[in-house]
Amino acid sequence: MAKKDKDLEDFFKKDKDPDELKEYVDHIKKGDDPVKTTRLDKIALFFKNIADRIKMYYYGDGTKSKRSPSNMRRRARIIYRRLKKKATEKFHFESGVDILDDKSVLYRRNRVIKNILIVTNVVFLIFTIVGSQDPNYIVIFGFGVLMFAINTTLKRIIRERPRTLLKQQMAMYIASVYVLLASIGVYIKLVVGVDPTTEGGDSIALAGYALVYFALVVIALYQDAKLLRFLFKWVLVLMTIVHVLVMYPLYEYAGSIEELYNFLIIDNPSVTIDILLRTLVLIVFHIALFSSVAIGEMMNNKRKEELLKRRDMESDFKAVVGDVFDVISVFNPRTDESQKHSAYRVAEMASRLGDVLGLSPNVCSEIYDYSKIHIDKVKDLSIVEYEDKEVLDEKDYQVIREKTILGSVIIKRLQLNQKSEDIVRAHFEKTADKSFIERMKRIQRTQEGQIILLAEIYDILRQPRNYKTSLNHKRAKELLELEFKDYFEPYILDRFLKYSNEFESYYKRYQQKLA
Repeated sequence: MAKKDKDLEDFFKKDKDPDELKEYVDHIKKGDDPVKTTRLDKIALFFKNIADRIKMYYYGDGTKSKRSPSNMRRRARIIYRRLKKKATEKFHFESGVDILDDKSVLYRRNRVIKNILIVTNVVFLIFTIVGSQDPNYIVIFGFGVLMFAINTTLKRIIRERPRTLLKQQMAMYIASVYVLLASIGVYIKLVVGVDPTTEGGDSIALAGYALVYFALVVIALYQDAKLLRFLFKWVLVLMTIVHVLVMYPLYEYAGSIEELYNFLIIDNPSVTIDILLRTLVLIVFHIALFSSVAIGEMMNNKRKEELLKRRDMESDFKAVVGDVFDVISVFNPRTDESQKHSAYRVAEMASRLGDVLGLSPNVCSEIYDYSKIHIDKVKDLSIVEYEDKEVLDEKDYQVIREKTILGSVIIKRLQLNQKSEDIVRAHFEKTADKSFIERMKRIQRTQEGQIILLAEIYDILRQPRNYKTSLNHKRAKELLELEFKDYFEPYILDRFLKYSNEFESYYKRYQQKLA
């Protein structure tokens, strides 16, 4: 006998042991302890506890403070959250962007990188002013005007309507070339304007050198491997020129190969090592950065492919679900009032049969609901409001998914209804051979399914059909015991027959109530 309490979603499912339980039993049979804590598990748990404590320290444990914060402190928190939200929106790449729309994605990236360039320009100006012993304010002013012009041009290109992919790509190249040339320019200015013999001179020049790496990182934010690879060639060329002509004026020793060789190898090997190391570090950094961008680009392409597949599936899903729901509405025979009354009678009898079988009130209530679900819930399957939507959001998808689950349950119920009709017709037309009986027995063999089937068959026997007349209770009871016993577990049929007089009076009473 099946369990008395059963979840709603398990109603038409076969009982099956979970894979985890089988795996656990297999471990026990082999003598292994599947829940044994190893040394590595203890170490991992130790670090997890530390991380949880750090998180609790920074974010709190979720409990309310005994003392309420002052008004000033509350206002400060509100201002901080607003500023944080604005900063996040300005430097967030994918907030509200359709990643399948290349124009929208590049537009958002351009806006974010333009905001980054504003901050970068301020840093460039600071480096230019602080890093010069005798700053030329005319040059600094010209540099500032150039920055303003570049940012204004970028803003116009990025925001100009109609927004096209070509405009966004043009803005991408302008921003990338600008930040690269500006960083190299600042670096040259620091190398030329700072005396390396003074205290901190080398540090300032080295900080300017880091700006070139920063520019490469900004370019990498576009997640375009081709762009990064193309610009790095020019970075390598320009930085080599800077090393050769600005940092170490090798052109002064380029009168002959021998003179240059003596300067680089014999007299100043540290110069050669410095140039080679700088170039090597730049190449290694580019390799790591390029790999990161290539991986990110590949993952973005995969995400796009998966999203395209999902949207295609969503479109097919909506079409198939709509067709299935239309079929359910067309082929659902329970349409007129008398058939609705019949469905309610079956629900009442099935619920009562579950009660006399000793099932819990919860299961009996579920049997009652399932027995008439194809009458009460079929109108809830409509998805007309979603058919015109090209893209479904998570809420829409969840609603349609719930409707699909409901549709599958209604289909099961209609299958059970059709099964009872086929069984009764086959026995009255003398076509119910052994293979037919076996085939019918394989359809929804659960205890609850048999309870509803028995109530359905009894109701059909009592009602007139085009292949038979209506039967009285005594004849219906005899046919159930003689003709239809193979379709039910003996204890289910036995209980129905034992309480047959109650079902007859209940049938008549309910029929009169609905009349």
